[in-house]
Formats: sequence, C-alpha cells, structure tokens
Amino acid sequence: MNAPSPAATARPHPAALASVLVLLAAALSLGWFWVDGTVGLNLADEGYLWCGVEEVARGRVPMRDFQAYDPGRYLWGAAWQRVLGADLVALRLSCVFFQILGVTAGLLTARRLSQDGLFLFAVGLLLCVWMHPRYKCFEQSIALMAVYGGVLLLERSTLQRHFGLGLFTGLMAVMGRNHGVYCAVASALLIALAAQGRSLRGWLTNPACWAAGVVFGYLPQLLMFRVVPDYWPAFQQYLAGIFTKGNNLPTRVPWPWLVDMTLPNWSWLAALLTGVCFLVLPGFLALALVRVLQMKGEQLQDRRVLVAATCVTLPYAHFAFSRPDLVHLGHAMPTLLLGLIAAACTAPAPWLGKLAAPALLAVSTLTNLFQIGFAQQLLPPPGGLQPRDVRGRTMLVGAAEAALLASGLKVVRELAGLDEHVLFLPNLPGLYPATEHRPPIRQLYAIFPTELREEARMIREVEDAPVQWVLLRDYPTDGRDDLRFRNTNPLLFAHLSRYFTPFPTGGLPAGVVLLHRTARQSP
Repeated sequence: MNAPSPAATARPHPAALASVLVLLAAALSLGWFWVDGTVGLNLADEGYLWCGVEEVARGRVPMRDFQAYDPGRYLWGAAWQRVLGADLVALRLSCVFFQILGVTAGLLTARRLSQDGLFLFAVGLLLCVWMHPRYKCFEQSIALMAVYGGVLLLERSTLQRHFGLGLFTGLMAVMGRNHGVYCAVASALLIALAAQGRSLRGWLTNPACWAAGVVFGYLPQLLMFRVVPDYWPAFQQYLAGIFTKGNNLPTRVPWPWLVDMTLPNWSWLAALLTGVCFLVLPGFLALALVRVLQMKGEQLQDRRVLVAATCVTLPYAHFAFSRPDLVHLGHAMPTLLLGLIAAACTAPAPWLGKLAAPALLAVSTLTNLFQIGFAQQLLPPPGGLQPRDVRGRTMLVGAAEAALLASGLKVVRELAGLDEHVLFLPNLPGLYPATEHRPPIRQLYAIFPTELREEARMIREVEDAPVQWVLLRDYPTDGRDDLRFRNTNPLLFAHLSRYFTPFPTGGLPAGVVLLHRTARQSP
C-alpha cells in the first residue's frame, strides 16, 4: 500500500478544523471580553437593550408593553440572564456568546480561502475588532452568518440548503425585521446566481423551498401575532413608525475630506480612516458586483466567498449609510473585509492574499481605536474613565455617564419614596435597570418628533402611574436645536412644565434638570 503524501497528512479533517475554529472564535471573543468587558457605559443605546431585557425577564412583551426592537435579542438576553445574572456585564457576556456564532461563521468562510493557522487567527482577530459596541454585535454576527450560508448554498445548491437559508432568514427576522429584509435581498441574489443553467423546475422549486424555510424560521413571531393579545396591532404601529420616521436620525457622511484637521493625532487618524472606509464600501460593491454578475458555473464555485460576501454586503451597506457613523459602518464592515480578503486571495500576486488580513487588521484597529475598551484606558485624557458601581459590578465609566448615573441613583435612593415613580427623559433607559427601577411609561427613547396622539398617550401614562419625579436632559441631539426634547415632544414638555417644578439639588450634569410633581392633572 502506498503511504499518503505529506500534503494529505498535513491537511486536517474538515470536522476537526471546524471544531478548532469554534474554539478559536470562542477564545478570541471571550479573551477580548475578559480584557475590557467592564469598560464604558452607554445609558442611551446600550441601556435600551438592557432595559428591554429586564422587562422581558419580568414577563412583559416587546413593542406592546414597552418601546423595543423585535423580540429575538431580548429573548436571547433574558434567557442568559437566568444563568449569568441581571447586571450589565452579564448582558454584555450574553452578547459575546452570540458574537462567537458570528466569528465562527466568518472563520468557516475564511477557511475556504486558506487553512493556514496564522491567516485564520488574523481573520478571527480582525472580525473581533469590528464587534463593537458589544450591544450591537448581533448585527455584525448575523451578516457574517449570512455570508457563510451563502457559501454553503453556492457549494451545493440543494433543496435542503435553500430551505436552510430560508430558515436562517426567518429566524434573523425575529432578531430584527431589517435583518430579515437584508438577508432576503442577499438570498435572492444568491439563489439567482446559483440557479444559472438550471431548468424551469429548478427556478421554481428552489425559491419555494427557501420561502418555506422563511415561514418556519419566522414561526416564533407568527405565533406571537396569534396568541399574544394586542401584539399584532403594536407590531403594525411600530412598522408604520419606521415608514414615517425611519429607524435612525440621518447625519452627514464623514467623508475623509471633511475630517476636522484640528483633532488630536489619534482622533484625527481614526476619523480619517472612518471616512476612507465609507469610500471603500461603495467602491468595492460597484467593482465586485460587475465581476460577480459576469460569473457562471465553476467561476461561482471558485469565487464563492467573494460572491457571498458581495451579495450580503450590498443590503447591509444600507444599514451603514442609514446613519453614517462608525457604529453603523461596523455593521457592514466584517462582510466587506471578507470580500476584500477573498479578492486579494484570488489576485495574480500570491503575497496579496497573505498580507490582506494583517494589513486590514492594522487599519481596522486604528479606525476603532476609541471603540476598543482597553485602548480607551490608555488614551488621554488621564482620568477620563472612572470606577463606578453599576448594579453591583465595578465598571470604568466616562465622566458624563458617571454624572448621569450618580444623578439617577440619587433621585431613586435619596429623594423618591418607595412607591414613587421616576421618569428618565428623553433617552436614558439604562438608568432604569441601573437603579433597579421600572419604566413608568411605554416610551423609552424619545428623541424623534412625536405625533400628537402618541404624546397624548404618554401624558396619560405619566398621570396614571403617577410619575412624581422626572430627570430630564433637554439637549440638542446631533447639535440640532429642533431635536431638543422641548421641540420633539412639545405637548409632554408643556405638561411637565405645568405640573412639575425644578427641584433644587446639586451635582446634576450640564443640561440636566430634576423635576418634582407639584400638582395633579384634573380628571
């Protein structure tokens, strides 16, 4: 019998390599969390998730009982809360567990390009760099899993894999309806590309299997529509709000030529690289789409990572430009980077593929410098992060958030009675779980212009509670005076001005006022 060749013995079994990649993804993700999982605090966006998870753990229903995203991420966080605890660090760790799924999918995709250990390590670290902020890693992870699903479909476009991709799309729509739309767009492109040269029957049965998978994946949401009272009307109302107001407040795209040259060196460099990324994103899509749409047969097989990454990055680019800042850019970057690495690995010069991952890792680290927790500890100003107790955990918190946290704790623990409700406005939902206080009204995030009927409902809820204290930060969001709370919610602001008066207390951050009820609204 002939002995196996050295190349054959050196190549690991696919299942063994997959197990190693799962461990690598877990080690990188958990190791990074161990280094800086207690750094930073975001009472607005992160607090929105934290407060929602707390409410779901109490048995309340997202969208119906409190302002929320789709229920998937809250159910994920609430389930892990039973194991890990209810503090913010535990919630972040539950997000890291979801991140491991995304990084694993990215590594399983990257192994199609090379099985070199250093290459895969660099790719894994590169994907972790873009998993910031942690409460947003659902977005990046779902996009990476979609790329891996696309690769599997292109490798073998069986009915089972079409159904599996549809099942994934439906499940991710439960995590966020925008992900359902993005994955559906990417799936449509991938299914059409994979169906080239097939008979009419294949063109009909493959999408039908995918659609059946979507329905099965979306069953949790469909069952909620059916069995949870008043959930369907709340879902419709939330959909209508997205169509009328959008999901994000638009800002100017931070193109590299718009960078403020007076920024300190590191800040200037991070801002410049962010602008470059916003240039590369549409540039890559324009070139890659032209190339992908020309591919047929074996070319699609050979370039499957590039094809899948391009098809997924296209819809996620909408996410990045919906509010073009570094956080939203991060939702599209991991899949874009996989596409760039795939393109480099197929270039005529072999050294491009070897250098792509470490070069992109260096650029990505500098771009995300002020998102990375351990970098924030090292960068000036000294003392910018302060140790604070946050729900029983010592965390390093920025000065502004520390002042808001101290104000919320003072109101709840020192001023309010045991049965007195406290309202935090307009976008400080993290203060509710941080102070172990329940939100007295459904609205958690009130920075968008609000319809009159919605304001009337909020006023009724304030009176029904009844709210006794209000901590109000009336500041110009994005520097826009029209987005002050008094201008986005004029009826509620007038109501608070009439029945509440400023309470004299020291230590409040600039622009924050504490109001105490002095009269009840007449019935």
